[in-house]
Amino acid sequence: HVLCEKSITLNSLELDQARRCADEHGVVLAEAMTLYHMPIYKQLADLIRSGALGPLRFIQMNFGSYKEYDMNNRFFNRSLAGGALLDIGVYALSFVRYFMSCQPDQIASQVRLAPTGVDEQAGILLQNREGEMATLSLSLHAKQPKRGMAAFDKGYIEIYDYPRADTATITYTADGHQDVLQAGSQSKALQYEIRDMEDAVAHGGQGMCQAYTKDVMDLMTAIRQQWGLTYPEEEGGAQ
Repeated sequence: HVLCEKSITLNSLELDQARRCADEHGVVLAEAMTLYHMPIYKQLADLIRSGALGPLRFIQMNFGSYKEYDMNNRFFNRSLAGGALLDIGVYALSFVRYFMSCQPDQIASQVRLAPTGVDEQAGILLQNREGEMATLSLSLHAKQPKRGMAAFDKGYIEIYDYPRADTATITYTADGHQDVLQAGSQSKALQYEIRDMEDAVAHGGQGMCQAYTKDVMDLMTAIRQQWGLTYPEEEGGAQ
């Protein structure tokens, strides 16, 4: 069984190959995406299913990290799959996919490349067939709050430090009142992952959000194709 750090693979083709191999050998292959396993997200999912917030309308995501310009560092190194999308964008896209009712099928984006040719900064706009939309702002050279906001018909959810969040604030549209939800602990984020992985191994592989992992990888692959951004392993017919 394999619990792999994000991003689980370089592109969709690699993930498909790895999943086939896992299926052939009867083992669980999963990505260690913390937010899928944090108790606060499971509590929010229950609230959304109850209909208390109504249908989803819009998601807004920020993730910015300031990395010094060292082009040999993995963050900017093309030979080490550097760039904002695979390193931090995967968190923002995983948040989007968790709340959206289906996979986005429309993508628009802008990118600023680092001197090495990897993505240093990007803005991404997504929409799915239900009309749910999301915007993402990513940067490896400009600090931003790790803020996720999901706006529904009857209120919106705000989450800070969303990769390992244990708190969410809900503001209701009708009267502006707020509820603050707390569940779990940031310090136990990796424990929650391991518990869910153990359950998946014991119960036939369910519960690790592999379908979301696949959707996010498909999105990242499609976005990089828009940018014309490839890595050495994908060139010369290797992809």
